[in-house]
Amino acid sequence: MAVGSFSEQVRESRVELVEDWSKHVMSLLELLFQAGVLTEEDVSLVRGGGCLGERDRMRNLLDVLYGRGEDACCAFFKVMPRVQTASGTNISSQQILREHLQRHRDVLGKEHSPKHSASIKAKAPSSRKARSYTDITLSKRPGYEVNLQHQHEAAMVGEYFRGHTQDSEGQEEICVFREMYQNLLSIPGDGLTLLSGVAGSGKTTVVRRLVHEWSSQTDSEKIILSLSFRELNLVTEPESLQGLLLMHYSHLKPVITEILGDKLERILLILDGLDEFRFPLDFTRTPKCSDPERVQLVGAMVVNLIKGNLLPGISILLTSRPHAVSKVPSELVNVFCSVLGFSPAQQQEFFRQSCVSVQAGAEVWDYVSAHKPLHLMCHIPAFCWIVSTALYNGSPGLTKQEPDATVPVDSNKSPSESEPWSAPHSSADPSSMLMNGSALKSSQRTLTITDIYCCFLKSILVFHGEGREEDSRWHLLQDAPRILQESRPVLRGLGALAFKGLLERRFLFDCSDLSALSLDRADLSRVFMVEILKEDRTSLRLEKSFYFIHTSIQEYLAALYFVLESLSGSDPFSGLQPYTIALLPSALQRVLCSTTKKLHGAKRLLKQHVRKALLWSEQHQSGHMDLFCRFVSGLLVPQTRLTLDGLFPRRTLPSLFCASPASTPSGAPPFLLSLLRSQLRSCSLCPERQVNVCHCLYEARDPGLSQRLQSWLQVLAQKPQSEHSSLEKDWSELAFLLQLSPDLEALKLDCQGLHAEGLRRLLPMLPLFCTLSLGQNPLGPEGATVLSRALRTPTCRVERLWVVRTGLGCEGVRILTEALKDNHTVVDLRMAINDIGDTGAGYLADLLKTNCALKDIRLRDNQITDKGAELLMDALTENVTLQYLWLFDNKITKDGVKRLKEFSKTRTNLDIKVCF
Repeated sequence: MAVGSFSEQVRESRVELVEDWSKHVMSLLELLFQAGVLTEEDVSLVRGGGCLGERDRMRNLLDVLYGRGEDACCAFFKVMPRVQTASGTNISSQQILREHLQRHRDVLGKEHSPKHSASIKAKAPSSRKARSYTDITLSKRPGYEVNLQHQHEAAMVGEYFRGHTQDSEGQEEICVFREMYQNLLSIPGDGLTLLSGVAGSGKTTVVRRLVHEWSSQTDSEKIILSLSFRELNLVTEPESLQGLLLMHYSHLKPVITEILGDKLERILLILDGLDEFRFPLDFTRTPKCSDPERVQLVGAMVVNLIKGNLLPGISILLTSRPHAVSKVPSELVNVFCSVLGFSPAQQQEFFRQSCVSVQAGAEVWDYVSAHKPLHLMCHIPAFCWIVSTALYNGSPGLTKQEPDATVPVDSNKSPSESEPWSAPHSSADPSSMLMNGSALKSSQRTLTITDIYCCFLKSILVFHGEGREEDSRWHLLQDAPRILQESRPVLRGLGALAFKGLLERRFLFDCSDLSALSLDRADLSRVFMVEILKEDRTSLRLEKSFYFIHTSIQEYLAALYFVLESLSGSDPFSGLQPYTIALLPSALQRVLCSTTKKLHGAKRLLKQHVRKALLWSEQHQSGHMDLFCRFVSGLLVPQTRLTLDGLFPRRTLPSLFCASPASTPSGAPPFLLSLLRSQLRSCSLCPERQVNVCHCLYEARDPGLSQRLQSWLQVLAQKPQSEHSSLEKDWSELAFLLQLSPDLEALKLDCQGLHAEGLRRLLPMLPLFCTLSLGQNPLGPEGATVLSRALRTPTCRVERLWVVRTGLGCEGVRILTEALKDNHTVVDLRMAINDIGDTGAGYLADLLKTNCALKDIRLRDNQITDKGAELLMDALTENVTLQYLWLFDNKITKDGVKRLKEFSKTRTNLDIKVCF
């Protein structure tokens, strides 16, 4: 190839061109590509996969041009003046970039503004202040370790607030949203941040708040790009990263090349919902790709982003439920954060903001905090929203039961006989406004989780329907049965879709799924489902996908469908098969259904369906159908279904619900209680599954739960012959049952063979007792760790901690004393026969120098010598609150005993018991 004048000029002026024109390399690339001088491969080679600086890119460009020959070099010199004119020292291009980024902020800020859900809006007075985000509790630590023993999600709800301590290396720390926000928006960032949390804990809300607050800070240099894995599931064909981003952010098309090509440390990429991603992630065999313009499968794209091959230097925020965290190799995670949920104070603040008045929020909080199962679930922010919607539904005035002026009240009826919406009481249980009158007459019964969701559904249907804003709420409540009856076909379709999705582990649905159930034209489906739009480039049209506003809503609607079908004699599992029966004429469908019921018997069919559902849930250890089973158990209680009067058929099966003809059909079917109790006795169930069965019995209002607790207490009161002779006990079940008896003051588990793991399962209840008597159990230092978590709980009530002969040793005492430095409730500490020695006595001495709550410490038979006694006396010169110190049966000499007695004479309020 002959070298002409332009080619020679490129070669000879290479140093000057790199020095003077590197800052314009992206503009030169764009103009030469538009002129047809460079191909896409040339542009990709020059950019170097986004990991090269401006000068290196300029060198690559000159090499490519020189290789292309004279015409390419000539075109290069011709476009140079155009770049100079257009850029004007690059000020105008920077201005264009700023304008597009500001528009990007506006778009994302609007999309991520605070709201309850995509479809349901609270109707508050105009004077009500604009809704803001309630703060949420987070924790963080550098990196994370893969936990091979996956903890059931149900056991993780509110775990931190039941008692928490730092991990073994002391690296975990609690942080607030503002700290996480600043770390993610710093330049350079933290690399890959993994945010984990159970369903509904607030991961997506954290993302929404992060983006919303970023959009209002124009001085931030960070550029946020957010993608959800639900949307990535729709990308079934190979795509480039640049094309994928343009698909979501078409307004960035003029500047996307510049954003992805320079200063990558400015970018924060958010990938939300890894647990919902349906494509495999192979971090060992996925081919390396560093070019954002190269087409690849979306799974490979995610792998290359996480590994840092694509867009090296960017910050990534990845969110996931706990069970999917292990998909990402731990060595790739720089910071591991957990969404711990709402603390009690944050719950109270949320109810204050979400209800129509401070008084309404206070009443909801008082009710929730008084009922442990509800209080536990309210650590999940999404459940708090459902509770506030269910009990007060965003309408003013529902905190009081005041009759509407337009509603006549029958003067011949007593207040107790009047309808609930016309009762002249000044106040009532918050839930009573949405519950049937018969339900109200049951002595203010405790609300179950199923009751809450029934109230939630009724609230949405009755108060938030089209054109109902101006109607009297009392008239709407009177009309509720008709509204529910008219909604039955659509709710049945939504429930069938939800149930089918649960069984197939599907949470994203397309238009064909909705059309098969006649939901595509139903307005009600838009209330409970969120729509996702995706552009199909081949057909140039938008494709729609849908998901339920929350997974618990999907489980509730699935259970509602299951019970509706089962009570009518139909098979809810037929939804798994092709819709052949649905294509038959309705008359023929009725004939087939009636024939099936006659052949098998309605009662037998219902039992089979319920048994099948419980067994199906038992096979899924991830727990994604646990809440479904709780809802089924609750909805089979006629008293609970009264809230949805009008939705369920009037004709039921009385023999299913009554043990005898004379009994009242208000409780759960006897066969359901028998089935759940038999499951509870099964030896094959893991502790978490047994806890869920207890929850099912609670939803079914099993009267035997209190009897089972009494049986537990009787067993615990009978000490076995030896600490090793007791049978293996289900401590998870005991922890659940103790929630039902808040009046117990003491928990006495002496000589029960209780190990550290069993104590961990009791952890939710430990801080609630005034007395913890755990003597003669093999707890060891691991048990001391569990106790330290209970003692650090902000709501800890423990006053007497008795851990006699529990194998604590020096390490166990160290752990306990560290916790007692933060605890101000324990006044009586008994730890005889624990072999703590002088080292353990030293730990107690350090504690006494700062602890002013302890009044009684008993250390009999602990191998303490004169040295340990001296340490304790030295500490007691500073401590003036301890009243009793027992040191019987230790290795203290006669001189040591003498010094202790002389020392006690100097303290009139201190009694030291010692002998040699």
